[in-house]
Amino acid sequence: MSQLAYALDSQSGVQQQPALLCHQQDLVPFSGVAARFGQHAIALFYLPGQAVELYGVSHIDPATGAPVIAHGLIGESGGDFYIAAPLHKQQYRLSDGQCLSDSTLKLQVFTVQLRDGQVWLSPDRMVEPRGC
Repeated sequence: MSQLAYALDSQSGVQQQPALLCHQQDLVPFSGVAARFGQHAIALFYLPGQAVELYGVSHIDPATGAPVIAHGLIGESGGDFYIAAPLHKQQYRLSDGQCLSDSTLKLQVFTVQLRDGQVWLSPDRMVEPRGC
């Protein structure tokens, strides 16, 4: 099975409506998959049974520029889930993208929702990193 899900909506420009990214069956529980919407590479992390079951962050590692974040390992500390980047092991909080060891590094965060077996990217899809 491919670990890359392509957005089913190919619209360009400013997003006015939620965009269908992929289907729930494309997600791997407690793991990441990469999706693409326009020019955005998005790492989706599916955590079934948790208070927040789906997270979307940039698939691009801010430390290296490599598209690898979806391949990182998920961890949890103090009730917060994070992803450990596969190349240099920086840990990024999934809720806000902040690197836990280097305040100058931050992943872009995307607003994603799981509805009726489909993964949707919300119109307010991006929360821009601050302080970078």
